[in-house]
Amino acid sequence: MGAPYAVFIASAVAAGLVQGAAFGYLRDSANYLVVQSQMTRALALAAFASDLTFLVTPILAASLGSVSASFSIAVIAILGAVPAMILPSARGNVEPQAVETRTRSLTPEVLLWLGCACASSAAISGIEVGAVSLAMGFDLQAGYGAIFTGTLCAASLVGSVGNGLLNKAYSKQHVAAMFLSIIIGMALILQNSFGLSILGCALVGICAPSLGIHYSLQLNRLVTPEMRAEVFSVLKISTSLGTILASATLGWTSVTFALTASIWMLACALAAILSKDFIIGRRLSETRLSGGAELATAPALTAGRRSERNDR
Repeated sequence: MGAPYAVFIASAVAAGLVQGAAFGYLRDSANYLVVQSQMTRALALAAFASDLTFLVTPILAASLGSVSASFSIAVIAILGAVPAMILPSARGNVEPQAVETRTRSLTPEVLLWLGCACASSAAISGIEVGAVSLAMGFDLQAGYGAIFTGTLCAASLVGSVGNGLLNKAYSKQHVAAMFLSIIIGMALILQNSFGLSILGCALVGICAPSLGIHYSLQLNRLVTPEMRAEVFSVLKISTSLGTILASATLGWTSVTFALTASIWMLACALAAILSKDFIIGRRLSETRLSGGAELATAPALTAGRRSERNDR
């Protein structure tokens, strides 16, 4: 609307400051809206909606921007604010006693899954941000970078649908297999073959929503109800940090170095998951899980307590 550039930057900063809190509140509200036995399906639907939004929003912004850039931003901002007008009344069943006890939220096991989320986000962002560089590396025009991001998002949509249909939690072996698939996918992208790069993007995309859902479920069971919104906000910070690391690495070095660094981050995360019981201790994890389960107050959490235990 013609405001000074500094005001524009300050507005973007203000939006970013509340993004983590908004995500944490929205994810925590799902515990009071969805029975835990259906939580995987609900999170899969959320992942599907997120990927679909990622595909559709640029098209919507470009279409509205042909009329006015300010109008385009305003419309998207209003659409993004709709949940804030709906969800406050959805949490009216939270008992006041639930917020009186404050416990430590960033335990070693929580930090482990936050680190895994950061590594996964860095790998995915490396492809999304580096798509133009990948296209130009094959002597294609910059616009062809959409092929890589489109393949990634399309595969992610397929993965979200699969999660919704299966509606099941993953074991440590399943998670390790998905990490290996993403590592293999990243390695294929580095082989300087257009066909292998597309296959690599598909491997990364199809496993990405499953891992995201797994992180969310694990964090949900590891902390007490009054700390969940905070931890989910930190989860958003972790994924944003992965995006920042990937973007900074791409800006300072090359797409090859950035993707290679992402592979090493994923390998470290996989090693930490496989050795989790030795690093943290099975007894400590079980004690924390049983302590957190007793503090669940919402009816939906109580009804799905057995499903939460199965998420292990």
